[in-house]
Amino acid sequence: MEIKRPKISVIMPAYNSEKYIERSVKSVLSQTWPELELIAVDDGSTDRTSAILHRLAAADSRLRFIRTDNHGPAEARNAALKMIAEDTDYVTFIDADDELMPDALEYALEPAASGADLILFGFSIIEADGKERDYQEFDCLVRSQDMRTAFPRLYKANLLNQVWGKLYSARILREKGIRFKDYLWGEDRLFVFDYLECCSLIAVRSECKYRYIMHAGESLISKFYPKKFSVCIEADIRAQELCHRYGVADDADLRYMFAKSVFSCITTLFSPSCTLSDEGRMIYIREIRSNPRVQQRCRDTSGGVPVNTLCYILRHSRPRTILNTFRAVALVGDQAPDLFMKLKHRK
Repeated sequence: MEIKRPKISVIMPAYNSEKYIERSVKSVLSQTWPELELIAVDDGSTDRTSAILHRLAAADSRLRFIRTDNHGPAEARNAALKMIAEDTDYVTFIDADDELMPDALEYALEPAASGADLILFGFSIIEADGKERDYQEFDCLVRSQDMRTAFPRLYKANLLNQVWGKLYSARILREKGIRFKDYLWGEDRLFVFDYLECCSLIAVRSECKYRYIMHAGESLISKFYPKKFSVCIEADIRAQELCHRYGVADDADLRYMFAKSVFSCITTLFSPSCTLSDEGRMIYIREIRSNPRVQQRCRDTSGGVPVNTLCYILRHSRPRTILNTFRAVALVGDQAPDLFMKLKHRK
C-alpha cells in the first residue's frame, strides 16, 4: 500500500511586488518537495504583479492566484486560507519578496511523522548589503508539558513573531477556524498565539531555510501605524494568557518582548510615514507612558542593561525626554544598523 505523501499549501499575499515576486514564486515551485500548491493573492496591486502571476500560473498548474481589492496582508491570507485544497496536510506562508531555500519544505517535513501540529524552522535576514543574520534554535520536539520553558525561549528567539517559517496543520486550521485579525502590524504574532493554544506537539528544526530579504533604501524603523500600541497590548495579554496556560514561572523574557514592541511604537514616530505634529507625538507618548501595563511590565526584563535603561526612562521621564531618547535610538537604526540589530535582537 502506497503511503500518502503530505501535501503543503503555500500562501503568498502580494501587493505591488513586480520586482521580486517571480523570484519568490520560483523559490516555491522549485522545491525538492513536489507535493504542494502555491496560492497567491494579488491584494489590489497597481503594477504588473497580476500579469506576472498569470504568466507563471500558465506554466505551472500548482500555482493558483486570485485578485482582490486592497485590504492588506491579513485579509489576503484569510482569502487564501479559504482556498486550500481539501487534501492539504500542512499550510505555510511566504511574503512576496522573500525566498525559501530549495529544500525548505522537505527539511521541515522530516518531523511530520511524529505527528507535530506545528513545525518551526530557522530564518535568515538578508540585509541590502548582503550581510546575513540567522535566527534559529536547536532541533527538538516540544510537548505541552515542555512549553513551561520552551515558550519563553522560542518567543525571545524571535521564532514566534512571524507567520512564515512554520508549517501549520491544515486540520487544526479548518477545525478551529483560526484566521488573521485585520491589522497592518502584529497580526502574525496573534495568529501564532491563537494557533499555539491548539497544539499538542511542536517540532523545532535548527537550520535556516527561510530568507527574509531587505531591499536597498528599506529602513530598520517600521512604518508608523496608529493602532500599533493597542496591538502591542493585545499581544502581551495573549502572551500572558499562554504563560498562565503553560505554568511559566518567570516571564522576564515576555516582558522583554513587550518592552521591545513598545519601543518600536515610539521609534516609528521618526519614520517618514509618520505625519503627526510635534504635539501629536507628545500626546502619543503620554498615552504610552501612562498606560498601567507599560508601568507594570516594562521593568526587570531579560534584555540586559540597554533595554532596562530604556524601560526606566520610559516609565519615569517626561514625554519630551522620552521623545529625544528614542529619537537617538532611531538615529542608531539609520546610522549604525549592525549595532541597532544587536540591541534589537538580544538573546
